[in-house]
Amino acid sequence: MNRARLPLLLGCLLVVGLAVGGCRKDEQNRTLEFKKGTYMGKPDQNLTAEQLTELRYRANAQR
Repeated sequence: MNRARLPLLLGCLLVVGLAVGGCRKDEQNRTLEFKKGTYMGKPDQNLTAEQLTELRYRANAQR
């Protein structure tokens, strides 16, 4: 291998490594198509009775 090409090869390997490493796991399989005015995420979970009571208490404390 030519010594002049070594820095170029190392630079290319560095760029490829950074590009692949920059793909965070939480960004994989996310929605890329959106519908205006429509929430397309996962549906919310229902709150428990205890959570509802706590929210009501906190809301009343803000009045």
